[in-house]
Amino acid sequence: MTDVTCAIIRNDEGLVLAVRRGPGMSDAGKWEFTGGKTRPGEDHEDCIIREIDEELGINIIITGRLDPVEHDYGNRQIRLIPFVCETLSTVPCLTEHDSYLWLAPGELAGLDMTPPDIVVAEQYSMHNHFSDPGKPDVYETGAAAEAGEEMARLLSGINSVTEITMIAHSAAGDPGLVSQLVALSSSHEKRVGFMASWALSKVADKNLELLFPYLPALIDALPGVANESVQRSFMRVIMKSEISLVPESHHAKLVEYCLGIMRTENTPVAPKAYGMEILSSLCGIYPDLVNEVTVAVQMAVANSSPGMKAAARKVIARLQGMEHGAWSMEQGGM
Repeated sequence: MTDVTCAIIRNDEGLVLAVRRGPGMSDAGKWEFTGGKTRPGEDHEDCIIREIDEELGINIIITGRLDPVEHDYGNRQIRLIPFVCETLSTVPCLTEHDSYLWLAPGELAGLDMTPPDIVVAEQYSMHNHFSDPGKPDVYETGAAAEAGEEMARLLSGINSVTEITMIAHSAAGDPGLVSQLVALSSSHEKRVGFMASWALSKVADKNLELLFPYLPALIDALPGVANESVQRSFMRVIMKSEISLVPESHHAKLVEYCLGIMRTENTPVAPKAYGMEILSSLCGIYPDLVNEVTVAVQMAVANSSPGMKAAARKVIARLQGMEHGAWSMEQGGM
C-alpha cells in the first residue's frame, strides 16, 4: 500500500481548489485534489508542502487533516491522506494539470473526480455542510428577523459562487440590501451567516464605501464570531478600508482583537494576514504600538510558510520605517 497525500486548499473566501489531470497523466481529464507520493523517510506534512510547491507553485499552511481513504486501482493500492490547507494565492502555476477551479464545497459533487478524491470531497463537504437547503430553516429573532426572513431563506438556498456574486452585485448598488447582509452575518444559522458575510466581502470589492458606516458594528461583532468564514470576511472588509474611517472609540478594541489573533496558535492564514495589515495601519496612528506589534507578528509567523513569512517581512519593514520616522521627528524637535 502506497501512501499518497492530497490537499484540500481553501482561499480567503472559503473556496476549494480542484485541478484537472493533464493529457500525460493517468486518469487524464479527471479532477482531483493535488498531491503526490511520499518519499522514503519523508513525513506526510513535508510531502504535501513539497508537492504543492512543485505542482502549483503556491504556499500553503496546513490547518487540519481528514480520514485516510484506501483505494485499489487493481495494479496498485494507495492510502490517500488528505490535508486541509489555506492559502492567500489565487492563481496556481500548473505544471502537470491543465485546468483549475475554485469552488464552494457543495459544488465539488458536480466534478468528474478520481474515485478516492470523490470520497475525500464527500468527507470535506460533510464537515463543511451547514444546513439542508431543502428544509425550512429556523431563524433567530432580532437581527435576522429584522433583515427579513425572505433574504435569509434566499441565502440559505445558495449553492454556487455565481449566485453569491449576483447578490453581491445587487447589494453594491443597494444600501438597504447591504444593511440586511450586515445583520444576517450575525445569524445563529451558520449557513446564513456564512453566505451573508461572503456577499459582504464581495461587496467590498465592488463598492467599499457602502460598508464604511458599518465598520464599528463589524468590529463590535468580531469577538463573538464563532464562524471562521464570517471572521475572515469581516476582517477583510476592515483591512481594505481606510483605518481613519474607524471611529477612535473602536481603535483599542481592534488592536486587542488583532493582537489576540497574532498570539493564538493555529489561527488560519487569512485572518492572521489581515490582522497584520490592520495592526500596521493602526501603528500609523499610534507609533507606541510598533515594538509590540513587531514582536507579535514575528512570533505569529515563526513556523509559517515562506509566503506568510514574506508577507510578515513587508509588514515589519513598514513598521520599522514608522519607528525610524518617529525617531527622526523627535530628533528634529530637540
